Order: sequence, then C-alpha cells, then structure tokens
Amino acid sequence: MTVQSAEELERFVRTLPDAALKRLAAMIELDRGENKFGLPHGAIMQILRPRLAEIRAPRIYTPQRMLCVPFEDMLVGKDPGYKETGKILRSSIMPMWGLLTEDLISHRWPVLADEFAAAQKADEAVRVEATAAAIWRESAVALTEWLGEQESDVELLRKASKRLSGPRALEDLKEMAYTLDVAEIVESAKTQLPRKPILSLDQEQVNILKRHYDQVTRERPGRELYFLMAMIGRLLQPFPILKLVRAVTPKLDDVVASKPDLATAGNMVIRALEEDAQRVAALAGEDDATEEEMMSRVRRFAAAFKGITSDIGVRRDGEWGRRMYQCRNMVSDAVERMILSDAPRVVLSVLPKSGTHAVADFRELPNDDLFERSERRARALGETMALAEEIGLQSACASTISALRKDLDNYAARIIGRLPKAEEHELDNARAHLATAVRLLELISNSDDADLLRRRGNAALDRKTVN
Repeated sequence: MTVQSAEELERFVRTLPDAALKRLAAMIELDRGENKFGLPHGAIMQILRPRLAEIRAPRIYTPQRMLCVPFEDMLVGKDPGYKETGKILRSSIMPMWGLLTEDLISHRWPVLADEFAAAQKADEAVRVEATAAAIWRESAVALTEWLGEQESDVELLRKASKRLSGPRALEDLKEMAYTLDVAEIVESAKTQLPRKPILSLDQEQVNILKRHYDQVTRERPGRELYFLMAMIGRLLQPFPILKLVRAVTPKLDDVVASKPDLATAGNMVIRALEEDAQRVAALAGEDDATEEEMMSRVRRFAAAFKGITSDIGVRRDGEWGRRMYQCRNMVSDAVERMILSDAPRVVLSVLPKSGTHAVADFRELPNDDLFERSERRARALGETMALAEEIGLQSACASTISALRKDLDNYAARIIGRLPKAEEHELDNARAHLATAVRLLELISNSDDADLLRRRGNAALDRKTVN
C-alpha cells in the first residue's frame, strides 16, 4: 500500500458511520483466510484499528480464531520439554485444526464457519454468540469422542500420537477438547471479569467465578479443572485463584482429598511460587546480576507470598504451607547474600572514607560511578526492608539499615558542620556532597529524615541555623 493510498483510506475511514466501519473490519478480517481479493489485510487493519478502538468495536475473529478463544489464555509459545497442566503449546493448534476440519467434522465445518462469518458481517451480536457456541459444542463433541476411541486401544493411541506429531500434542488436544466442552461457561465468566491480566480478585469477582464453577459442576461434571485453568490464564499471577478454592471448599486442608481439580489448581499456585523462588536463587549466583533484576524477581515472589498467606490464609503447618516457607527461606538466603551481606560497604563506598570518620572533601565532586553503585544498593536495601515481612528478613534488614543510618547520620552531621565554612568556589561541590547524603538517607530510611537533612544543609549553606 502506497503512502498516498493509505492517506486516502484514512480519510475515507473517518467518514464512515460506526456500523459501516464494523462491517468493513469484519470483511477484511474474515478475508484473511480465503484471500479472495488479494488485499493487504495487515496494512488496512492498522489504519482501521484506531477508529475501531474509539467506538469500542468488538474484536473480529476468523472461525479458526473463534474456535481457540476459550483456551487462548492457556496458550504458550515455548516448550519446556514436558507437559504442564493448563499450558497448551501454540504449535499444537494446527494438528488439532487439521484433525477436526479435515476429518472429524469436515462435512460440518464449512457450514459452521459460513454461519459465523455471516453473523459477524451482519454485526448481529446475539447471532455471533450463537454461531460461536455451535462451533465450540460440535468441536468439543467430535474431539472428545475421538479421544475416547483412541484411549480405548493402545495401538490406536500410539497412531493418534504419531498423527498429531507426538504425545505432547495429544495431551494438549485433550485440554483443548475439555475446555471447549465448557466454553460457553468460560466465556460468560470472562465477560463479567476485568480485562486480563487481572491483578487480584475482589469478593464480587470471586462470587462470579464460584457461580460459574458451580454451573460447570452441575452441567459438565468432571470439567471443573479446565474452567479453573482458563481462569488462571487470565490472572497476572496464579495465586488469586486460591480465593475461589477457599470459596468452594470450607477448609483448604481438605482440598487434596475431596476435590482433585481444586488440588491441581492449588498445586499450580504453589509450584509457580517455587519457580519464582528458584529464579531469585539462580540470579543470586550470577556474577553480572544487578540489584534491579533481583528486586524485580523478589517483588513478584513477595506479592504472591503475601497474597497466599494474608488474603487467603494458607496454614504454615499444612502441605502447601511447608512448601511455601521453604520457598521463602530460599529467597531470604539469596537476598541476604546479594543485597544485605555487603550493603554497608557498597552504600558507603561513595563517601570519602567509610565509617565513623568519613569527611567530605569539598574540593572535588562525589565520584559519579561510586554514587550510582551506592544508590542502586541503597534503593534495593530500602525495597528489601519494605518486603522484609514477606521474605522473612525483618531482623537482618533492620540491623543493616540501623548500622547504615548511624554512619550516614554521623557523616551528615560533619557535612552540616563544614558547610558554613565552605569557600565560595567550593559551594557547588558542597551541595553535591549534601545531595549525596540526602539521597542515600532517603532511600534506606524515610523522606522526612532526608528532608530535614536537606533543609538543615541548605540553611547551613545560607549561613543560617535550624533549631
């Protein structure tokens, strides 16, 4: 598409009524697969999307994409080398697609696809929902029946695995089929929840999920796990799903014995926490790891740990609790090694001389490289203190910060004493030394203490006193 034609299309798009714009977008998207007109679909949709966003137009799906919508939040691109419950490889979609449309429902698929496409082109929401539901229902039945046939015979199962390019794709197909079996309930729940990624779940949202979970139990018993997996996929981190687990079962301790689907979801949450802890521990062993990388991983772990212990209340002496606190010990050991162990030396390295007798030399500016290093560690130390309860480092953090505060307070006092005596040509350097002390104090302590030091220093520079 030339620049001129793109500009002309943009002007044309701005003149279209909302309904006409939606129909145009539907026609472009639905032509992607057939490509009857040889259009540059991507370029055209790039021009249409700003206007579509303005009018909050519903997303346009091809029939194939609509088929995948119920399990789209379970899709992953990277293969870890083993099957994870609730994780479906994107590469498994095409084998499923070929099996379904070329064999299992080859006679029905063109009809289903045409009906869905026509409903989108007509912009009839109720009809779109109905035709999408038909796609999910017929696909679920066909895939589930096929899976049942294959699993009834070892030789058939071996051939099925080979046809789908391996056992992993066969396991993925099973999760697709079973999620499609509850697709209408999954999609109903999605419409009543915030857009993904969902940070947490409030009580109203937990109630919504419980109503839909109970509906699965009534109408599709045995498929509860796949509803849970679809919902977990919409969460930024999996731990909030335990609120639903608690809503469904009075005691979390009873989950493993009484509700295998809930136990699987809970184990996924704890396993995710263990993986986060392992990432923290691994980073602490890397020579080129930075404080920013470490604290990013620690924040993620701490959010999950706090969510599980405070918001949900997993007990320390239960199976999940024991695993969680083992994770916390792993994280606290890693943070202590990387952040706390040499924090006094690193934070105070920018001062002319570390310890009790550090004296600022106003003839020179503070060393920029040393200050950046000190600032990074001080910031990480302050963040660690804020997360200390979640990672079990309250005592170690408090002790480290207390010692640093003492050294910084002594250094600040000596700066304040020297500032009124600074020569005129030293004033800029003096302000830089003051700013260094203020910044480090601000990062490891609190803004009030740092602000007081700042005001006292400025007053001293102005040859005034502050009582």
